[in-house]
Amino acid sequence: MASDAEPTAVKKSSALHRQYDWLRGYGPAVFSEDLVAAIIVTILLVPQALAYALLAGLPPKAGIYASIFPLAIYALFGSSRQLSVGPTAVVSLMTAAAIATIPEGQRLVSAAALALMTGGFMLIFGLLKSGFIMNFVSRPVVSAYITGAAVLIIISQLRHIFGVSSDGQTALSLMQTLLSNVGDAKSVTMLIGGGSILTLWAVKKYLAYGLYKIFHLKPTTARIITRIAPIFVVGLCIALSAGLDLSGRFGLRVVGDIPAGLPNFAIPALSLVAYEALLIPALVIAVVAFVDSMTIAQTLGARSRTRVDADKELLGLGASNVMAGLTAGYPVNGSLSRSAVNFSAGAQTPIASILAAAFMALTALLLTPYLTALPLATLAALIIVACFSMMEFKNLWRTWVYSRTDGLTAVATFLAVLLVGVQWGVLVGVVLAMALHIRATLKPHMARVGRFPGTEHYRDAERFNVETDPAVITLRIDESLYYANARYLEDKVARLVVEFPEVTDLILMCPAVNKIDASALSSLHEINKRLMSANVRLHISELHSHVRERLHRSDFIDQLTGQIFLSQHEAMETLRSEPDWSQFSDHIDMH
Repeated sequence: MASDAEPTAVKKSSALHRQYDWLRGYGPAVFSEDLVAAIIVTILLVPQALAYALLAGLPPKAGIYASIFPLAIYALFGSSRQLSVGPTAVVSLMTAAAIATIPEGQRLVSAAALALMTGGFMLIFGLLKSGFIMNFVSRPVVSAYITGAAVLIIISQLRHIFGVSSDGQTALSLMQTLLSNVGDAKSVTMLIGGGSILTLWAVKKYLAYGLYKIFHLKPTTARIITRIAPIFVVGLCIALSAGLDLSGRFGLRVVGDIPAGLPNFAIPALSLVAYEALLIPALVIAVVAFVDSMTIAQTLGARSRTRVDADKELLGLGASNVMAGLTAGYPVNGSLSRSAVNFSAGAQTPIASILAAAFMALTALLLTPYLTALPLATLAALIIVACFSMMEFKNLWRTWVYSRTDGLTAVATFLAVLLVGVQWGVLVGVVLAMALHIRATLKPHMARVGRFPGTEHYRDAERFNVETDPAVITLRIDESLYYANARYLEDKVARLVVEFPEVTDLILMCPAVNKIDASALSSLHEINKRLMSANVRLHISELHSHVRERLHRSDFIDQLTGQIFLSQHEAMETLRSEPDWSQFSDHIDMH
């Protein structure tokens, strides 16, 4: 009996280790490092959870709820060891945009439904092995989107700094209502908000350097202290607000009562029509949250030399969002700042995230009464200072200088976020990037090439001083051939034949042709026929083996008037015209 049970136990153990490879060698030493990292991340997460709930237009408790069970669930199903999942600035802003038109009493349950649907989309993508979808969102689009979202977030939070009301989903509408109400700004609120911004900015910019230079702390320790320093700013503002009764005496807006306790598990009670209205926002949030989280996870994975699985990330993020929806939270994704702190603090395994979730649960149970007097202006300052590091204008400028096409896509994405809305910015960027890519392939670069004298290297005849033969023309094709650019190739060949009437052989040089579809094959047939009627033979050189194998499935090679050469040099050596040897004759006329 024991011998039968032992293989079963071994199989279960090996399956467990395949799923959670970080369990190998896990012991007290690793646990202590995870524990320290969890404590530090929790210190950072508490004010961020409150601040991002404010940004999403939700009660503070939604931010705390979204930081408990979703964080633990991702640790169980995700593939990154250091990614810290929870409320983030961009997804919070997208949530605010999605529920902006919903009556205030229904926003909390609508946000939970949005998280449930976002997680559902991610789970479907994960089960379909669709991790490749992040390849369709280019880095310039992501950079521009995050930069535009950061600017929009800052504008949206200015109302809390001035203590006035401001409505709208675009930069123009927000600024318009803000400026119309700025006359009602409260001086105490501005003092708290402005002072918090300056203090947080100074801490972020100079504290680590000061700790390193003056107190000779290790760089890693100095950075960790700098990361958690905002909790002391928050504590100071709470003390000032409560001790001086700034809310009662000067109208300072504060967080107010936060219900103590853990959330109940329940499916968001909304009508089918309400769920349908959230369908598109949920899909957009799912794509943005996955791309953003995957970028962070890959960066940390490279630094820790661990592998990140895109499909497993979809399942982990999907499960965490479903849990957020079932526990009165709102959509979540990976946080760059908290993940960086988690990594710097020495987190070795996802146990650090599970411990952080436990600490957030204790916060919900025990510490919420101490957060009542927290000024909203301080939370807005936390958000604004966090957005300073999200703006990547230098990257946008580098993109514009390097590639006007990518630069145009980035600028359009940035402006779309500001002028149309955050939920449409990434969609505009993706669609425009794909449209410009298709446009570029409609007329691919095709160059007539010649040989560098005395070598086997062939380059563009219009850009280099190379040898050419008017009877043997070579056209290099720098793109795969498919239905959209096939007729362009026909026109290009026709122009060459007219331009060089002496041509007897035309070589299509195909080092960059990775595919020839059925439409392009028909065009090659037509080119072969037209050249044959003009007494010009068609040849092909440097064709990839897999493309050549596919051509063998058709009768094109049998009908080809010329040959298929392994290299361009072989083609030219075979087809080049014999020189007129009479001009080199050494015969001497004696008459």
